[in-house]
Amino acid sequence: FFGALVAAEDVREGKPAPEVFLVAAERLGVPPARCVVLEDAVAGVQAALAAGMRCVALTTTRPAHELAAAHRVVASLREVRAEDLRRLALGMGETGR
Repeated sequence: FFGALVAAEDVREGKPAPEVFLVAAERLGVPPARCVVLEDAVAGVQAALAAGMRCVALTTTRPAHELAAAHRVVASLREVRAEDLRRLALGMGETGR
Protein backbone atom coordinates (compact mmCIF):
# COMPACT_ATOMS: atom_id res chain seq x y z
CA PHE A 1 0.00 0.00 0.00
CA PHE A 2 2.87 2.38 0.70
CA GLY A 3 5.64 3.45 -1.66
CA ALA A 4 7.97 4.30 1.22
CA LEU A 5 8.19 3.77 4.94
CA VAL A 6 10.13 5.88 7.43
CA ALA A 7 10.63 4.71 11.01
CA ALA A 8 12.04 6.47 14.08
CA GLU A 9 15.33 4.66 13.46
CA ASP A 10 15.63 6.39 10.07
CA VAL A 11 15.81 9.94 11.46
CA ARG A 12 17.82 11.78 14.09
CA GLU A 13 15.03 14.00 15.38
CA GLY A 14 11.37 13.27 15.84
CA LYS A 15 8.47 15.62 15.25
CA PRO A 16 8.16 18.61 15.32
CA ALA A 17 11.42 18.40 13.36
CA PRO A 18 10.55 17.95 9.66
CA GLU A 19 13.14 15.23 8.98
CA VAL A 20 10.72 12.29 8.95
CA PHE A 21 8.60 13.90 6.24
CA LEU A 22 11.59 15.07 4.22
CA VAL A 23 13.05 11.55 4.23
CA ALA A 24 9.69 10.15 3.10
CA ALA A 25 9.49 12.65 0.23
CA GLU A 26 13.04 11.82 -0.82
CA ARG A 27 12.33 8.08 -0.79
CA LEU A 28 9.21 8.64 -2.87
CA GLY A 29 11.04 10.94 -5.27
CA VAL A 30 8.47 13.68 -4.74
CA PRO A 31 9.28 17.33 -3.99
CA PRO A 32 8.13 18.30 -0.48
CA ALA A 33 5.95 21.08 -1.92
CA ARG A 34 3.89 18.40 -3.70
CA CYS A 35 3.31 16.28 -0.58
CA VAL A 36 0.21 16.25 1.61
CA VAL A 37 0.57 15.05 5.19
CA LEU A 38 -2.35 13.65 7.20
CA GLU A 39 -1.77 14.36 10.89
CA ASP A 40 -3.59 14.24 14.20
CA ALA A 41 -1.01 15.91 16.44
CA VAL A 42 0.25 19.47 16.85
CA ALA A 43 3.89 18.36 16.53
CA GLY A 44 3.04 16.54 13.30
CA VAL A 45 1.35 19.60 11.82
CA GLN A 46 4.39 21.68 12.79
CA ALA A 47 6.72 19.13 11.18
CA ALA A 48 4.71 19.01 7.96
CA LEU A 49 4.67 22.79 7.62
CA ALA A 50 8.39 23.04 8.46
CA ALA A 51 9.03 20.52 5.67
CA GLY A 52 7.20 22.79 3.23
CA MET A 53 4.34 20.34 2.80
CA ARG A 54 0.58 20.75 2.85
CA CYS A 55 -1.19 19.33 5.87
CA VAL A 56 -4.65 17.98 6.60
CA ALA A 57 -5.23 17.68 10.34
CA LEU A 58 -7.68 15.23 11.87
CA THR A 59 -9.41 16.11 15.11
CA THR A 60 -9.26 12.53 16.35
CA THR A 61 -6.85 13.32 19.21
CA ARG A 62 -6.76 17.13 19.49
CA PRO A 63 -9.39 19.86 19.17
CA ALA A 64 -9.58 21.83 15.93
CA HIS A 65 -8.25 25.07 17.42
CA GLU A 66 -4.97 23.32 18.35
CA LEU A 67 -4.54 22.07 14.77
CA ALA A 68 -5.62 25.29 13.03
CA ALA A 69 -2.17 25.87 11.46
CA ALA A 70 -2.91 23.01 9.05
CA HIS A 71 -4.14 23.80 5.55
CA ARG A 72 -7.35 21.94 6.34
CA VAL A 73 -8.83 20.56 9.55
CA VAL A 74 -11.39 17.74 9.43
CA ALA A 75 -13.12 15.46 11.91
CA SER A 76 -12.86 12.38 9.71
CA LEU A 77 -11.09 11.16 6.59
CA ARG A 78 -14.59 10.75 5.14
CA GLU A 79 -14.51 14.53 4.66
CA VAL A 80 -11.47 14.31 2.37
CA ARG A 81 -11.77 13.22 -1.25
CA ALA A 82 -8.89 12.18 -3.50
CA GLU A 83 -9.54 15.34 -5.54
CA ASP A 84 -9.10 17.44 -2.39
CA LEU A 85 -5.68 15.88 -1.80
CA ARG A 86 -4.68 16.40 -5.42
CA ARG A 87 -5.64 20.07 -5.26
CA LEU A 88 -3.71 20.53 -2.02
CA ALA A 89 -0.64 18.86 -3.51
CA LEU A 90 -0.84 21.29 -6.42
CA GLY A 91 -1.14 24.24 -4.05
CA MET A 92 -4.75 24.93 -5.00
CA GLY A 93 -6.52 23.63 -1.90
CA GLU A 94 -8.24 25.46 0.88
CA THR A 95 -6.45 26.62 3.96
CA GLY A 96 -7.49 26.47 7.57
CA ARG A 97 -4.92 29.10 8.51
